[in-house]
Amino acid sequence: MPQLLPVNFLVEHQQNYLPFITQAELSHTPFHSACCHFDVQAYSPQLAEDLGVVLPQALQHAVKKRQAEYLASRWLVTQLLNTLAIPNFQLLNRADRSPIWPEGVSGSLSHHGNKVFAMIASNSYLVGTDIEKNLTAQRARELQSMIMSSAELARMTAAGFSLAQATTLIFSIKEALYKAVFPVVQKLFGFEQATVTAVNPLLNQISLELSPAIWPAQHGPSSWQAHYWQSDSEVLSWLVAPRS
Repeated sequence: MPQLLPVNFLVEHQQNYLPFITQAELSHTPFHSACCHFDVQAYSPQLAEDLGVVLPQALQHAVKKRQAEYLASRWLVTQLLNTLAIPNFQLLNRADRSPIWPEGVSGSLSHHGNKVFAMIASNSYLVGTDIEKNLTAQRARELQSMIMSSAELARMTAAGFSLAQATTLIFSIKEALYKAVFPVVQKLFGFEQATVTAVNPLLNQISLELSPAIWPAQHGPSSWQAHYWQSDSEVLSWLVAPRS
């Protein structure tokens, strides 16, 4: 099977929970991270009970796919935390749907299609992740102006990205940044509040700047470094930054 985590991540554990979790990988280098594939058709409410996961009230009557995503993500986080001597932790959500991580831990969780991506660090860091399927050229043309400015697109094009690649990647990178800073800013904000300032395709790195309206000077430096791994079908993005 192809590696699920970015190719520069050292896969140290491989697990599954057949037939539902078909492949899972855990890594502690360069970050505490995990990724899994799951089979929606193999999901049943009994699986959640078997794994000790209680579906939130809001998901009790949700479609099968949504329940499967929730169970797969919670299973994956439990496996990752188990390797860090935090056993059998059940990840719950706040009213704003943000995850409640264990004391002393920062983390981020993302899923798309049948894949889940998670990353954690000590709470002296801000952590954001995202996973997206690659947009088609047509969909990218429809969304581009909502995701990035013409100057940002020019920067991405100069770095060798097509419109579809650039739009998918910037959407994902800005989502990861949003997840990372939300615990500090505690407010919603749009794509226009983050600006791509530099692109390094050799290092798979993108630099961004947050507007002062979202990240005032008292929060510390407003520049961020995010990383990505883009394949023919999807992109994974992540950001781990020290808290100021």
